[in-house]
Amino acid sequence: SDTITKIYESERNYIGINLSPLFNVFANNDPIEKAKISFIYKKNFESLNARFSFNFLRDPNNNVFDFYYPTSSSDSTITYRYLFSDYNHYDFRFGFEKLRYLSSSRFHIGLDGILGFGSQTSNYGHQLYMKDTTGSYYQFSNNLTNNNLGNISYNLLIAGFNISFGMDLFLSESILLTFQLTPQFNYCIVNKNSIKIIDPIGEYKNYGRNYADFKIGYFDLLLIYKF
Repeated sequence: SDTITKIYESERNYIGINLSPLFNVFANNDPIEKAKISFIYKKNFESLNARFSFNFLRDPNNNVFDFYYPTSSSDSTITYRYLFSDYNHYDFRFGFEKLRYLSSSRFHIGLDGILGFGSQTSNYGHQLYMKDTTGSYYQFSNNLTNNNLGNISYNLLIAGFNISFGMDLFLSESILLTFQLTPQFNYCIVNKNSIKIIDPIGEYKNYGRNYADFKIGYFDLLLIYKF
């Protein structure tokens, strides 16, 4: 293990980019869906890396908001309310990771502090469904009805932390791939002066409140160059 450490840590500066958004192009119809774009720098101190990164995260149609429910009905119609959301933020992260070696790969666990800013946009509309002669309901039109449309947007200050669990696969002495799961916890502080709202039916009763945000689903694939 001493030989592996000496060979692979002769170059102690790392720069890298997150390749996972490229795989979303092949995995999803919308390549920007849940994108996490990252640029990272690391400095090696033997069994410990210090790391700094800049990140952009976008999560349109978050499951918490992307849903619908019935609001009214009659003998022949049902009206559904559809809600949508688009969340994005930029952040800086600084932290450390502890390294453990095994053959031509190594494992690490890390911790970063997060500081950033972002925005949240939510909107809703309504869709009418009508009953046909068989008793089944069909969508009356392809577009949301224009009555009682609503939306809200605001800016956020973000502070939090993430934990990472990763594996480095050495492709050469200077190039490696990092497979990493990075759950994160953020506390989002709403800038109340930035709130813009149109809400004719009172859907957003609790708007403007600060909130906690926990995301566990981010998987990073980092291409790292060492020098």
